[in-house]
Amino acid sequence: MSKLLSIIIPTYNMEALLPRCLDSLLVDGALEQLEAIVVNDGSRDGSLAIANRYKERFPDTVTVIDKPNGNYGSTINTALPVAKGKYVKILDSDDYFNSDGLLAFLAELQTADADILVTHFTVLNADGKTELSKYNVYGKELYEYGRVYELDNVLKDGYIRFFLMHGLTYRTKMLRQMNYRQTEGVSYTDLEWATYPLFVAQSIVFYNIDLYQYNLAREGQTMNPQVLVRNIGQLEKVTDQLLKFFGNYDKSKLSPVRLQFLRQYYLNRLRIVCKCHLLDMPREMFDSERFSCAESEYQKVCEQFDLGTIKLYPENKILHFDAMAYWHRRHQRWPSWFERFNSLCDRIMKNLYVRIFR
Repeated sequence: MSKLLSIIIPTYNMEALLPRCLDSLLVDGALEQLEAIVVNDGSRDGSLAIANRYKERFPDTVTVIDKPNGNYGSTINTALPVAKGKYVKILDSDDYFNSDGLLAFLAELQTADADILVTHFTVLNADGKTELSKYNVYGKELYEYGRVYELDNVLKDGYIRFFLMHGLTYRTKMLRQMNYRQTEGVSYTDLEWATYPLFVAQSIVFYNIDLYQYNLAREGQTMNPQVLVRNIGQLEKVTDQLLKFFGNYDKSKLSPVRLQFLRQYYLNRLRIVCKCHLLDMPREMFDSERFSCAESEYQKVCEQFDLGTIKLYPENKILHFDAMAYWHRRHQRWPSWFERFNSLCDRIMKNLYVRIFR
């Protein structure tokens, strides 16, 4: 039986949160139109038993795949070939959907015809505060909701932020035609989910729907700054895979607009890795020799692919000092007093940004 939407739910030791995730999907009015594919990635707790109980209750909606542990990418690679939906989306099992938003999204999918579908998402912070992430450019909503755009006409704006896993849904057929696969054995491969389809997608549509509820409050969450710093090696491996994909892709298939956007996008990915080392990592963990080797390779990549120069200005836009330029001059990070001051400015400006634009 075909479905409108397949939702892939990677699951590893999430017995405490998986019921909330599934309950947010299995609501009246949605069951016949969606497929929830729970991929149990070798959990050692009761996650598999919970998933199977939901399968027994909703046999036409819930599919359970049990496999040995292979990390995040392996769950997507396992589920995608069997997905029955016209469209496919990922939902991490520690997150959940706004059920009303899901019903509204399914209603839009009845007539949807685009390769990429973009919805809003809400960030649930550890301090209990929430932030609605809407896809605007400095407060201006440039794109008409529900209107299908040629992707190049959106990419020409050069805006990167909306390409995050939480807001993205894809046409399943497109992913299969491009033989989509994620890297296995490491975390942070949702970056691949947000990147590789940009090479082939032709159309995009935005919906004014708050769908994904992104839980940053869970201890051990991979995007927690402390966890991310500890796992910097995995982020670097995924970045290397992204660069490999770009290097192997036939650039003649890309329009000038697409190629320019992807260069900007990849430069930003390198900037983020450098930021983790130079700005986010505790000073006692910083390894100057390791970063020097990695940064040297990134500079070569920038020259090879004509990406531009990696610059690392503070996000607060108050202090206009380039951390990368400082590194090249001194071969060290900013002084500790300056890092503390910069961090304070970042927090102030983030709070102002949230108040003004969200």
